[in-house]
Amino acid sequence: MNENNQNIRFLSAISYIGVLFVIGHFAVERSNPDLRFHKYQGGVLFCVFGLLYMMNALLSFLLSFIPPIQIILSFLISIAITVSYILLTIMGIVSAVKFEQNVLPVVGKMAVMLRARIDEARRIK
Repeated sequence: MNENNQNIRFLSAISYIGVLFVIGHFAVERSNPDLRFHKYQGGVLFCVFGLLYMMNALLSFLLSFIPPIQIILSFLISIAITVSYILLTIMGIVSAVKFEQNVLPVVGKMAVMLRARIDEARRIK
């Protein structure tokens, strides 16, 4: 396997780890279709779960007048969000390492739509 494929594999895999999807936008290989797929999917994954954590914090704040319910509900929602984020991250990394473009549940379709809209906007310019 040549050096270029290893770089693409590495950059695709780290695209799912938090905000590291940004590194793929500045890489030399940024126009590679595999890397583009994974960096968009990793970015959408990061943004969606960031919003879910913020919504959980808002819900916790709104339920602050009922402390026992607030603590239990916030804890359970945080665990559900974290476990699903970890599972989707692992699924994305595995597909990136295998050089496959597997669409992740829920966030994958959003990433494909976002990428299509961005590509369309670039063609219009």
